[in-house]
Amino acid sequence: MSDAIDVKSGYSPDEVQALLETLRGMVDLEEGELYTLRRGMLHHIAPRNEENGLRRIRVMEEAYEAAQQVARRLRSKMRGYRPDPALVISAFVMHMAASTEADEVAMDYLQRLFQDSPVDAADSPSVPDEVEV
Repeated sequence: MSDAIDVKSGYSPDEVQALLETLRGMVDLEEGELYTLRRGMLHHIAPRNEENGLRRIRVMEEAYEAAQQVARRLRSKMRGYRPDPALVISAFVMHMAASTEADEVAMDYLQRLFQDSPVDAADSPSVPDEVEV
């Protein structure tokens, strides 16, 4: 227990352990979950990836900026509501994923991204795709 938290001077790790055991008996605390103390009450903190159904993923800066611009344009069409860029990106992904051109669009974008890289993939040593016998 004392390895996991720093105990303030004047208190022993045994006292802290006893307090935690008392809390567990009074409140439904789950192992591994996060809680915050507000106004004398413990509140469970939901993991970020489950809040509002949003997950954290990395998005290219240019894609995020484009989503911000679309969100700003949508504000007038949506009576002042400006959607989060993550929702705009989700709308684009869901629309494109249903398209028959989804694979080609993704491959074109990836090729454009890596075309500017200093190391050309064609020049790098790799395993041949086909082996001649």
